[in-house]
Amino acid sequence: MKPFTYHAPRSVEEALSLLEQHQASCAVVAGGTDVVIELNEGVKRPEHVIDISKISELRYVKEEDGLVKLGALDTFTSLERHPYVQEHLPALYETVIHVGSPQIRNLGTIGGNVVNASVAGDSPTVFLTYGAEVVLKSTRGERIMTIEEFNQGPGNCQIRPDELLTEVRFPAPGKDEAVGYFKIGKRKSLAIVVLAVSVYIKRTADNRVEDARVILGAVSKHPMRVPALEEALKGLPLTKEALEGTLPLFTDAVQAAIANRPSVVYKREGVRGAARRCFDQILTQFGLM
Repeated sequence: MKPFTYHAPRSVEEALSLLEQHQASCAVVAGGTDVVIELNEGVKRPEHVIDISKISELRYVKEEDGLVKLGALDTFTSLERHPYVQEHLPALYETVIHVGSPQIRNLGTIGGNVVNASVAGDSPTVFLTYGAEVVLKSTRGERIMTIEEFNQGPGNCQIRPDELLTEVRFPAPGKDEAVGYFKIGKRKSLAIVVLAVSVYIKRTADNRVEDARVILGAVSKHPMRVPALEEALKGLPLTKEALEGTLPLFTDAVQAAIANRPSVVYKREGVRGAARRCFDQILTQFGLM
């Protein structure tokens, strides 16, 4: 590991000042579950390391002005234990309880997970389904962009060297909106995502699909929306039989995304089961199952 100067700011303002000064050669550490490994292995060789883990103002879960706002330093464990997440955001809860080991959930932060922009990242898929945005701050001001704009592929998020991701936010789901999430991993514990499916449905008064978002994770360089599936879902009655009638389209989407790669066989079959679990979650949230 190359020697570096260590900084531990206690406020966002102090962190942004350090980023402005040292942006040419610095690394930001939150939980450290990814960056510390990269430092140890020499993948990153910064002259300055800015540890933001002590910035308490970036730890919060709140609903405000019709938006759910999550502080970038919320850990997966803190989200798992938060009553609002448990009661109102079942898909996010389903996501965070299946991230890595207890040690990783205790340390890993949602901001770090989003910025890492891994193909196998847990939170970006479900955040995209919720229609989330990220808030980026620097001494020059604030930028807001959608997760879809922000995540451009493995390790390629649209954050500038002097910026800090401070918040993930999305519209608070109403009673006629539901999100389902299910991931497939190679093992029951410490599972890296090999396939994730997340589905958002807004219903009409007579229990039909008014609007839909379908996201597939770990089949492309970033979480991928599937417009053809979204259109196929619109107008369908909210019944198990009707929703599962679209399952062959999930297989088609996976086949088109990963072509002839070796993983295509189990992913194109596994996606049906994952989508079925999403539909079951959604119907349960609507009280229709």
